[in-house]
Amino acid sequence: MPNVKKGEGNEDKVPIPRRRLVTRVGCKARMVMKYKNEGFYVVTEFREPHVHALYTPGCLKFQKAGRKMNILHKKMIIDNSKVNIGPVKTFRLMKELVGSYDNVGASKQDFKNFHRDLKAYIEGSDAQMFVNNFQNKKLLWSAFFFDYEVDEDEQLCKAFWADPICRKNYALFGDMVSFDTTFQTNRYNMIFGPFTGVDHHKKCVTFGAALIAHEDIVSFEWVFRTFLKAMGGNEPACLITDEDPAMKIAIPKVFQTAEHRFCMWHIMKKMPEKVGRQITQDTLFLNKICKCVWSEEIEPTEFEEKWGKVLAEFKLQDHEWLKQLYEKRQMWIPAYFRDSFLCGIMRTTSRSESENNFYTKFTNPHLTLVEFYMRFESALDAQRHTQGQFDNDSKHKHPECKTSFALEKHASKIYTVSVFYDFQEELEIGCFHCGLEEYKKENGFEIFTIREGCRIRKFDVSFNPANLDSKCMCKMFERLGIPCRHMVWVWKAKMIEYIPDAYVLNRWTSLATKTPIFDLEGNILEACVNFVDCKRMLNELWSEIHTCVSLAQGNEEDLTDLVKNLKGLRLNLEAKKSSNNHENNGSPSKATDIELLIGATLPTEIVVKPPKISKNKGTGVHVPGTGSDKRLKGDKEKAIEQSQKKKRLCRGCGELGYHDIRNCPHKVKEN
Repeated sequence: MPNVKKGEGNEDKVPIPRRRLVTRVGCKARMVMKYKNEGFYVVTEFREPHVHALYTPGCLKFQKAGRKMNILHKKMIIDNSKVNIGPVKTFRLMKELVGSYDNVGASKQDFKNFHRDLKAYIEGSDAQMFVNNFQNKKLLWSAFFFDYEVDEDEQLCKAFWADPICRKNYALFGDMVSFDTTFQTNRYNMIFGPFTGVDHHKKCVTFGAALIAHEDIVSFEWVFRTFLKAMGGNEPACLITDEDPAMKIAIPKVFQTAEHRFCMWHIMKKMPEKVGRQITQDTLFLNKICKCVWSEEIEPTEFEEKWGKVLAEFKLQDHEWLKQLYEKRQMWIPAYFRDSFLCGIMRTTSRSESENNFYTKFTNPHLTLVEFYMRFESALDAQRHTQGQFDNDSKHKHPECKTSFALEKHASKIYTVSVFYDFQEELEIGCFHCGLEEYKKENGFEIFTIREGCRIRKFDVSFNPANLDSKCMCKMFERLGIPCRHMVWVWKAKMIEYIPDAYVLNRWTSLATKTPIFDLEGNILEACVNFVDCKRMLNELWSEIHTCVSLAQGNEEDLTDLVKNLKGLRLNLEAKKSSNNHENNGSPSKATDIELLIGATLPTEIVVKPPKISKNKGTGVHVPGTGSDKRLKGDKEKAIEQSQKKKRLCRGCGELGYHDIRNCPHKVKEN
């Protein structure tokens, strides 16, 4: 391998020969036997002296004959890879599991070689195995959805999938959806785009996922149409994305009723760079514009007035970028979609950003598609385990009430813990910091004007005594689905001891996921995942073995019995396996173990070829042989890196700077 030091050019590379250890020493020791017609062998030559040291039993574990990768080793490597643990660290974990390196039964290099062989086994058939895996799941789960497309060269370019639990979660929590793309999750640089929502614990939940080769209008349009097809044509109330121009064109072509909103966080993140660091750092501009933009209680006219005042104060009325923001204000300012139900659950794609960060704990840029999906499943399992844990807490544990009001006690029984704490805060402020400013009756409705502490703004609450219908001008219930402090004050004044049914959304209750959801064929979605395959049975077997060991480890007699029984089982299985291998004239190969552990078989015919390595704005150019394998950097990132470098003396101009005589700016001017 070439020796390359940091800062050296290609001309400074010096080849270093690889050092190998030789095992052949020219030993002449041997025994030659000749077969006789009488049916026996005769030793014709025997040389006893060796010219090297003989192996001792202690050396056996270092020799090839004494090392063997069994199914446990291979399972550990594949399972640990799902959480980004490599073969070397897996080898160390295996040593801790079995007690010593002598008991591992294989070397560190064996672990690395199997990890290499796994990728080599998948390569070439990667896309076909990826597609076959989904098609097999479709046969097992009638409600599993998968679709894909290939390009003109029969290479995979688009894929979308959603299992029954994803589809059920969308039916329950799909009112707000965030879609954001993430990069560097596989070796082909395909864009990974999960559809993310918020569950009844206010945690991220995945509705489906897509892989696309290009971030263009055609690809996004296909993804959105396939997503709607998977969800039975039910559109979300609101879809939040970043300001990607291709998405902006594709979404109106697909969604008819869903409101498309831009991510506020992405826009405000650009504010210091677009407006100027001097204004944002040396003045109160950023503070004042944030108060104007992020406020959820103002109406559109009030926002426009405040926006104009802030720009006039800092003389930015003619700023081109701010003008463009103002023209598309209805796409990202909360004041313009206060009436959209549950619009406040996700104002930004920060949910997707959080979910993308979550997935990077399981993925890396070197994965094949088969490995990527295995890790995606592992990430989904972690997400669903967390949801199950919160479900258990909401069902069997109850948060502590701060007051003796019946409203709070009722909320603690129906809401999940995280949502209850939000309601508890509203109740506490409503009961102890709000007061009545004015009261009147109009057309059978009671109008309460509520003041809140020292705030100047006051809020009118309309209350119908006949059906307990309540409406507050702060519109918190419309935005978040949780009764506001002003409505709680009115209910308390009216001696109402429970939250009216109209203001208890099922999506926030502890029993939200217990609602049965059916697919188009009339099958319950959640019941479709109850199946048994070899891979799952293998996992259950390892679980049983570890449980038996943990139960017996405190008693020497139990350990002895367990070892004796396991040895007997092993001998029986070895005899049975040897008999089967003798009948089949072969032995189980490494490929058989790989297929069992990854849950996919090598296809006999390849129809779908592996995708091309994509070149997108966020992935860089990871194309071997192109001369560049680094991610493309923006001007801002280049400037930051340049400022962090030390200045050096240029021999051309004699000045300290970030250049030398080869790229001296004075030399360029002279030329």
